[in-house]
Amino acid sequence: MYRKLGYAIIKFTDNPLIASFRRPTGVDNPVQIIDFFRKYTRSISRSLFLKFFLGYVLVTLLLAAAIGFYTQFYILENLDAEIERFEKKKITETLNTLDVLFGEMEKQALNQAMNDKILQFAYVPRQLIPQKWAEIKSVQDLLASSLNSSNYVTNIGVFYEKNGYILDYSGLIDLDDYYDRSWYIDYLKMTGYSAILDTRKVAARLSTSSSLYNNTITFLAQIPYDSQKREGAVVLSVDERLVSNQLRIITQGDDQALAFIVNAQGTIIASSQEKYLYQKVTQTLNMPDIYLELAAGDFSLTREDTDMICYFDSSGRNQWKMFYVVSRTTMYEKSLTIRNITYLTFFGLVLLMGAISLFFSRKIYDPIKRIISNIRRISPVNHDGMSDASMIQNEIVTLLENNQSLEKQLGDNKILVRESFLSQLIAGQQFNLADIRERAAYLSINLNYEWFKVAVIKVRPTALQEMAIKERELKKAALLSTVEKIFSNLNLDLDCVHDPDDNLLVLLKLDAYRNLDETDALTEQTLEDFQNSVGEYLKLAISIGAGRIQRGILGIGVSYKEALEALRYEFLYDDSPVVSYARIAGSRTDLLHYPVEMEQKLITLINLGDYEKTSLTLGAMLDDIMNNNKSFPNIEICLLNIVGIIQRCVYELNVNLKDVFTEDGQINPPISQFKNIQQFKEWISQKFRSIIEYRIDQQKGSAGSLITDVKKYIEEKYTEEISLVSVSGHFNYNPSYFCKTFKEKAGISFWDYVSKIRIDKSKALLSDTGISIEQIAGMVGYNNRFSFIRTFKKQVAITPGEYRTRFSNSRTEHG
Repeated sequence: MYRKLGYAIIKFTDNPLIASFRRPTGVDNPVQIIDFFRKYTRSISRSLFLKFFLGYVLVTLLLAAAIGFYTQFYILENLDAEIERFEKKKITETLNTLDVLFGEMEKQALNQAMNDKILQFAYVPRQLIPQKWAEIKSVQDLLASSLNSSNYVTNIGVFYEKNGYILDYSGLIDLDDYYDRSWYIDYLKMTGYSAILDTRKVAARLSTSSSLYNNTITFLAQIPYDSQKREGAVVLSVDERLVSNQLRIITQGDDQALAFIVNAQGTIIASSQEKYLYQKVTQTLNMPDIYLELAAGDFSLTREDTDMICYFDSSGRNQWKMFYVVSRTTMYEKSLTIRNITYLTFFGLVLLMGAISLFFSRKIYDPIKRIISNIRRISPVNHDGMSDASMIQNEIVTLLENNQSLEKQLGDNKILVRESFLSQLIAGQQFNLADIRERAAYLSINLNYEWFKVAVIKVRPTALQEMAIKERELKKAALLSTVEKIFSNLNLDLDCVHDPDDNLLVLLKLDAYRNLDETDALTEQTLEDFQNSVGEYLKLAISIGAGRIQRGILGIGVSYKEALEALRYEFLYDDSPVVSYARIAGSRTDLLHYPVEMEQKLITLINLGDYEKTSLTLGAMLDDIMNNNKSFPNIEICLLNIVGIIQRCVYELNVNLKDVFTEDGQINPPISQFKNIQQFKEWISQKFRSIIEYRIDQQKGSAGSLITDVKKYIEEKYTEEISLVSVSGHFNYNPSYFCKTFKEKAGISFWDYVSKIRIDKSKALLSDTGISIEQIAGMVGYNNRFSFIRTFKKQVAITPGEYRTRFSNSRTEHG
């Protein structure tokens, strides 16, 4: 059978038409075609990269399938139901909003009903009312003020049943002559202390045309409010737009949507479209009356050949209901849009995951590829035809068979292995005691001691970054060599190693017979001398943290962590060459203290642009923090809070950070960046100065309008006591900056301008009236006549008395 198939293939490929594209170049017969594809398949199977990629793609497809399944059969399946819930939620939110608005209006009516000024007329007989015009005027002003406090309140009136009057902002009016009396019937039917009336057509005030009216919702609150006997009521009239505007919000952007508030009789008393007001909702929506009896629900309807759905729910007021009508097409268009976006997002996600698969495949395969290249380069074995994995496996087997080669490589790398082990041991990353002793013995590290102490020597980064690589490595080696030599002279055994952060880790090993307190003091004194020598001869700035002496090998890691913790406190103990954990251990559990009041004062001074007081307050605040916090984490939290003031002040300016800090946009540096508290204070002070200078520059742009406003203020207040502090504070300026700006822009000092205004005003009083000079002095803002006379003579060159004699006589002669 296979022979016949091969013969048929040969005959087919012999066709001249097929021959032009029948096989790859260099392939002459069908067997070679099969061999070509087999060879290509084998090359694919040998490639680790392709295996990695296909594995990632498989995981990606499974993940994509799971996401797609969840999206299709859970999220999108429930999408329509979620949209319906969202539409129903609009009704609930609108009813809640209306309830809040009605509550505010009721509260306003009740406040008036409990006001003693308003209540006083409830018991006054009609014939005595004309004698109370002063009190009536006071109530009128009160009602007018309340009326102006809201855009929707159209009128507030107070009805007094005993005398038959209604009082509003325009005065007392007999009820029979009042423009709106349609609420009176509902007033008589009131059973509670307050009531809300349905929307009514109320004739426009002062209009003789019956076609001009306002749609009004009325709130009634009886007076006295808390009495069983009713003497009248506060009548609060509110524009129906208070409700209709809320209804328009939920129909916004949809011309077909409608929203109504309907009373218990089915009459529309508020509508998103005014033309439906006062119509029967059953006729407007062509719906059965049964829905008016239900508390909530929904039903389908057709309006203008459009399929629509109506949702309705009950309000807690007057048995009102809200109806919300929306087109099904419009509503489910959102669903279709969301579905399309979901499918596009899912397709994009699949492409992204494919790209990620390719990236990670390449990332993992690159080091393997380098290994394979090295194997091909150095190995005498011919690896043609082997897969990547087989090639690596074969080379490992060959390497293991050659023990001498392995031992030589281990010997060559023993120093690196020793350093790596020692670094892990000191850092507390080795836990198996037996394994530690075995490896230490192999690497010639003597751990046969009872007590251990770790010190961490940290070279300040700036010192190393400025050096060339060769110089840097030489100085690191010099540090290590110097430490070993110093402690060997003290007959102390130690091991030193650099960690990946270029810190020098010093492991001191102590015998049981030593006096530990003396040895500890000697060790730290030696480290201090070492720091001084390094600074003098190697020109390196270093910090040293020392842990406590710990018992046993497993205590090495504990001492190391203590040394690192001690280094964090270098910020507080900058004057100390070595920071010992024993020194700071007692302060680590202190409670946090932060001066909130001083922070508020600091922010106020920055906003006022007073840098001198800002600097003084900052210094006092830092002293308070340092004196009341002993724990560095607590101090760090406090200092970070102060740094946060920068961002708050810039946020209040509503500008970009780079606009304020042109030289350096960094405003959140780590506290460890600072050498000591003084350096932090200088840095934060400079930031505050930049903010203050920026605010001052901004204020200069509006200085022209400032001068105009100040002059107007002085014209109004010159009769009162005026001070530089009060006026600058009124305009939110620092007094010194205010005084300087005023003189630059006005061409006259602040006090000279105040004096000029006062003297100018006094001239008219002196020449036109017979008021005494002492009284005039008080009228233009002077505390006594002597100050007034001295200032007057300084400005006019004559005394006020001489001015009056000269200019009043002149007027008399001309008269």
